[in-house]
Amino acid sequence: MFLAHAPISYLANESIQRKKIATLKNSQQIFIAILSLICGILPDFDFLILMIFDRPSYTHHDCFTHTPIYWIAIWLILTVFLKIIYPRLNRKTQQYFSKDLVKISLNTFLIAGLSHFAADLLVGNIMIFYPITDTPFTIFRYIFEPSYFTGYFASVYFAIEIVVIAVFFLIFSRKFLKKHTWDNIVSYTLTALSTLYLGFSIFINFQTYNNSFLSDSNKPYIDYDTDYDTLRDTEDWDIDNNGIDNILDADHTQVVNNAEGIIGSHKITVGDIESFKDKILLKYGALNSYRLVSQAFYESFSPIEPVLKNFYMNNLEERKYSVNFNHQEVLKDYLSSKDLLIDFNLESNSTFAEGKIFFLIDKDNEIINMGITLESNNVGIVLPEEENIQNHTLDEILRFYKDTISTFQILR
Repeated sequence: MFLAHAPISYLANESIQRKKIATLKNSQQIFIAILSLICGILPDFDFLILMIFDRPSYTHHDCFTHTPIYWIAIWLILTVFLKIIYPRLNRKTQQYFSKDLVKISLNTFLIAGLSHFAADLLVGNIMIFYPITDTPFTIFRYIFEPSYFTGYFASVYFAIEIVVIAVFFLIFSRKFLKKHTWDNIVSYTLTALSTLYLGFSIFINFQTYNNSFLSDSNKPYIDYDTDYDTLRDTEDWDIDNNGIDNILDADHTQVVNNAEGIIGSHKITVGDIESFKDKILLKYGALNSYRLVSQAFYESFSPIEPVLKNFYMNNLEERKYSVNFNHQEVLKDYLSSKDLLIDFNLESNSTFAEGKIFFLIDKDNEIINMGITLESNNVGIVLPEEENIQNHTLDEILRFYKDTISTFQILR
């Protein structure tokens, strides 16, 4: 989670210690509220430790500092320390930090930290039973796996955070903010809308093809780095570190098998972006022809996005970190730059080799569509107006596009 750790910690602490907190002065209650918010994000301090030891930030759930037993140990140390130091506090300090406030503060520290790990367990992987075992556990991470193409902010995980934040504002505003006529209407509306969005996210997650976790990776509970070069595999143009980029180094038999498996899922597709609905579906993970090919390569441990980004950026006059480009066009340009594309004679009735990327080009030299060759002259492609991914033969594709195809370019 990114945004909801602090709200979850506050809600958990208020729920568990509500009666005890109610006995405190208003200023002390504000202190406890702020403390719960801070302690809710404090377990992520191990990002700093990773920086010190030059480890990539995405491994922080893999650290012993990100375990409940570590947090409980810190809580015990603080408890002993405060028992020793409390008698040495002056009267004015003790008047504010009463024994009740100190006890509630310690409990807040523990509850907030453990609620952080509970949230991580919900949508991520943590070593919940460390040091008994370093095996990671999760609840929803693999049930609501996000799309490889959409990322976190279009995932069910983020929708869960939105609901938590809406509930937090509802509870927090009632306790600490002045009451206005529209407060309840606004609060309940936000909560209802966030709940509806969560329902939509869950629905669309089950309708789209979502496989962004490489199941047989060496560490399936973190973002993957199979060659330990500190680059996530989704950002690594040479995933096995052998000097050959992922596109050229891919196992085409495996790519074909993956493509056929994706087609067999019959998930939602967008063949051509013509409506607002198409844009929404694409935003939330619907497949198109390029994504079909890219996903098949990715599941073969050969992601092509970092290769294309590297190629595109190397051809920019002005370098920058963030770039947007048409992946389909850049893929064609990349293959052309390697002299890997040839014009295929559609009248030859030849049988295609498997695992070959191809492009359908019109008379203006624009890409009409693209795909990948499969077994028995079948092809992996998404046609316009198709709502679900399905099998196609080469003959079907040629009949569909007819004379609009000027050139059929295919990988050597």
